[in-house]
Amino acid sequence: MKLAEIHFHDSRILRVIEDSEADDLIFEVNYPVDWDNNIFEKRYIVFGDVLEYRIDEGAFLGAPTLLNYSDDTEVEDRRAVTLHTNAGTRRLLFRTVDLLINHIKA
Repeated sequence: MKLAEIHFHDSRILRVIEDSEADDLIFEVNYPVDWDNNIFEKRYIVFGDVLEYRIDEGAFLGAPTLLNYSDDTEVEDRRAVTLHTNAGTRRLLFRTVDLLINHIKA
């Protein structure tokens, strides 16, 4: 899946799960499935083969909401991206990304 196919804006981060065996970082989010009717459902944005994850957010009450992302660069065969939230930024260096209904990969 391509990063541009994922609608980051207004996805609220519920938790981030690290699967250290698979080197995956799993963002559990409330994802907008029907924006016109303000309907959100739990989804999982799974970043695969993560080499770096850095959080630079200030003190914030409640769960941060994703606003957008910016493509930073490619490092060897990984992609660097900055996720912008209403609390700051999160930077990742990864190989793959998927949007899943269930965070268990088939």
